[in-house]
Amino acid sequence: MEWSGHIGYGVRFSARRRGLATWAVGEILDEARKLGIDRVLVVCAAGNIVSARTLERNGGVLEGIRDTRLGPARRYWIDTEGPRG
Repeated sequence: MEWSGHIGYGVRFSARRRGLATWAVGEILDEARKLGIDRVLVVCAAGNIVSARTLERNGGVLEGIRDTRLGPARRYWIDTEGPRG
């Protein structure tokens, strides 16, 4: 799929700017590693810079931006064996 990936997440408005998304994605990556998944795809809207930074802090490497039925989307691959940060 062009518009989704292996991981989806959201943080309610009142809980934002606390590092919760970065922490949660890291925890999900730990679980993926335990399941033997070595690489995951995570997609966010092209204009969602906050999510893009969250994914990059967790080792996300931008594959590119693709047009999808939901609009332009950034596609990040994260190696679960890579450094977390």
